[in-house]
Amino acid sequence: MKATLPLLALIVGASYPALGQNLQGTWKPVQVVVDSGPDRGRHTADVQPGLLIFTKRHYSMTFVPGFKPRPVPSDSATDEQLGLSFLRFTANAGTYQRKDSTIVFSPSVAKHPAVMSGTPLIVVARIKRDTLWAKLGGRGGRATWTWVRVERP
Repeated sequence: MKATLPLLALIVGASYPALGQNLQGTWKPVQVVVDSGPDRGRHTADVQPGLLIFTKRHYSMTFVPGFKPRPVPSDSATDEQLGLSFLRFTANAGTYQRKDSTIVFSPSVAKHPAVMSGTPLIVVARIKRDTLWAKLGGRGGRATWTWVRVERP
């Protein structure tokens, strides 16, 4: 009977990995694994900067997707050149709800107006201590992002 209890705990923990894990805090990306497309593979050294900040009900998400740094525009950059520098940048904030391994983001403000259209962003995630894994889809294919907590509330 003693061996049964740890095995049961392991099965329950594996079945519901997000339960009991606190999402609140500040997270930064450390790895992205892309399933297909030109960026296919495991990326660590070339992951671009970003932050996810979670409070009890609200979130803020800012990051640079892709694996190349954005070029710094010159002082004489045209409006078009400045605008292009913001294409590869994601920024939004709002409220979120978490149920089991699903996080539903409801942006109330975003860099891109379409993100504020009322359509929630749904992400399948897993949390273990200070590591968050999130599966996301995009133009370049599906990717699994790994974020580490850099600050607790």
